[in-house]
Amino acid sequence: MEGGLIVLAAALLLFLSPEVQGTAHLSFSNNTQVNITRDGCGVSKLCVETPNNCDPSGNSSCLFASAVSSVPVPPYGVDLSVELSGESAGYIAVGLTANASEGTSMLVICAQNSSDNGTFFFRTMQRNNTDNMLTPTETRVKEIRGMVNGNMIKCEFTVPNLNASNIRSSEATTFSVLLGNGSFDGSVLGAFNLLFGSKPLDLIKPDSNVPPTAAPTTTAPISNTTIMPSNTTMPSNTTMPSNTTMPSNTTMPSNTTMPSNTTMPNNSGALQPHAVLLLLSVLTLSVLLRV
Repeated sequence: MEGGLIVLAAALLLFLSPEVQGTAHLSFSNNTQVNITRDGCGVSKLCVETPNNCDPSGNSSCLFASAVSSVPVPPYGVDLSVELSGESAGYIAVGLTANASEGTSMLVICAQNSSDNGTFFFRTMQRNNTDNMLTPTETRVKEIRGMVNGNMIKCEFTVPNLNASNIRSSEATTFSVLLGNGSFDGSVLGAFNLLFGSKPLDLIKPDSNVPPTAAPTTTAPISNTTIMPSNTTMPSNTTMPSNTTMPSNTTMPSNTTMPSNTTMPNNSGALQPHAVLLLLSVLTLSVLLRV
């Protein structure tokens, strides 16, 4: 009887401990190779990182995550394949949430277990976006593989059947992506330090966080019309090009060839009607004075 009570008490403690979580929902891959690069970002996979545009294959301070989504199959959702890479003495994590300032986030943690020679450690948690409290969850994850090299942690995994019921109350594939880290001593996961939060991104569109490219500017063609400045004296034997606009006060000499499409303004060398009348009046007056 006493032995049975001890077993029951141990079972209750195991159930009530917030840091204890079963692993039946986790499936690890036999392939332990992990190779994470920026190849395909914005084309075949959605990428987020901090610092901006950092390369996980060559920058140890780069906290990077990528996601490749399968085609949605209602009501089962999508299979989301994730890569996560970063540097931490404890853990790195990627999260999905509808609103980073309220509600909850699904958080996936890749860590090194300092109490077990820095071996790879994997867990799924739920983060309260208001008070940052972490609660163990049994989100199903498969094809998990990870590696730890010093403080560099890399992992790859797939979350199957990711849909609205896992995260929020309405079916969607658009979420804000969170990146961060925290401490881990082998038994207790420390608070999640949020280092990056994206705008809402559609997980099935690899280019949903790629800024649009501005349209190229065009230059208007140059007109072939020649404009003559005012007070211009034209020399003899001058040939005028087509589409020439003649300003006022332009003196036209003899032997000047005027092409088609030439605009002649007022005050040019040609006689205007009122000038002809004035000339006739002067001639008439001269004749009368001689008589």
